[in-house]
Formats: sequence, structure tokens, C-alpha cells
Amino acid sequence: MDDAICTLAKILWEYLRIDMPLRKAEGILIFCSNDLRVAEYAAALYHRQFAPWICPSGGVGRLTYDLYHKPEAEAFADVLRREGVPDSVIFIEDKATNTAENVSFTKRILKENRLADQDLIVLQKPYMERRTLATLTYYWPELNPCISSPPISFEDYPFEGFSMEDLIHVLVGDFQRIILYAQLGWQSPQPVPEDVYQAFSQLIKAGYTRQLANPDSLPSRAIP
Repeated sequence: MDDAICTLAKILWEYLRIDMPLRKAEGILIFCSNDLRVAEYAAALYHRQFAPWICPSGGVGRLTYDLYHKPEAEAFADVLRREGVPDSVIFIEDKATNTAENVSFTKRILKENRLADQDLIVLQKPYMERRTLATLTYYWPELNPCISSPPISFEDYPFEGFSMEDLIHVLVGDFQRIILYAQLGWQSPQPVPEDVYQAFSQLIKAGYTRQLANPDSLPSRAIP
């Protein structure tokens, strides 16, 4: 992997992370994905008494069905149980297929189980923290979230079946969605520094376009 490409990708990585200080909360919400290390992190926080219950949210994913052969939330719950989290404090939401549904379906699960829904730790992959914040502030403005992720560096993030090349394609696609989805009214706008946008543009020129939402209609530089 070219050092210059990695430098550009790391600019996106650092922007897409929020790095909020971790604090105790009324519960833990997980936006599930293809990275089970997030479930392991949730279990560790539970055992350290950061929160009394965990709600993994995620249905059958486009990219994860062949990996798990079950809803993402069920796969994450399996990891939680393996890590010693009791069934009685795991509340599964297994229908959501996007972040907006993660929010709306989880709110219903919490209401049905009479669980607090104002002050939560929300867990994601490191590079999905900012998109999670943009989604929550748009669809769940009353929530006081502590957004966190496993403490994994850019260099150490790739895992079996997900290479550094894959990661860079995904970073470009997720950054694009920060701008595009705000323009479409699907999440709150986020400030974008010029150096971050330039890194994004240079990575596109280098061919990292595989995960773009719409390669033929890239977002304009509309958000300062």
C-alpha cells in the first residue's frame, strides 16, 4: 500500500471518528455491522459497569448475510453471551437495515421494555462514529449520546476478509455519505474542513470509488 494513499485515508479516518470521552450511561446501544469487535467492546463496558443493559440493533445486512447467516443483532448477541453478558440484559432489535431504522426500531424496543432512552452509550465501528452522530442528532434529538468504538488504530483496523484496500474504499464511501445524506435530508450536516475534502477528492482520483453511493453524482462542496 502506497504511503501517500495511507496518509490521505488516515485524514478521512480521523475526521470520521468523534472520540468522545467515555462515560457511564443508562444503557448501551450497538449499531451492528460486519465487525464483531464492537460486540466484544460492548461486553467489556458492561462488565466494567458502564451501563446495565445492551441493545444490539441490526437486521439482515446486504454485506453481512453471507458472513453471519442471521440478523446482525443475533450475531452480536452471540458474542455478548460468549463474553459473559447474561441474556436478561440483552435486548435484540433484529429488523433494521439502515441507521435511520436502527434509531426508530430501537426506540420501540426500549419503550416496550420500559428502558431509559435519554442517556445512552452508542457503539459503532471507529469510522462510523460521525455518521452515527449525524443520524442521531437528526432522528433522535432528545438523546444525550456518548458515541464510542473499540480503540483500534487505522493501521490495525483491517481483519480477516477486510483488507486495508477494502477499508480505504469504505472510508471514501462513508465520507461521501456525510455530505450526500445531509443534502438529501437524511441526517444532520457536519462541518467538513478543506483538507479532509481534498483528501477525499485525491482518493477518488486514485480510484477508490468502489463504495460510493452514486459514483456518477458526487456531492458538491456545499457544506463548510
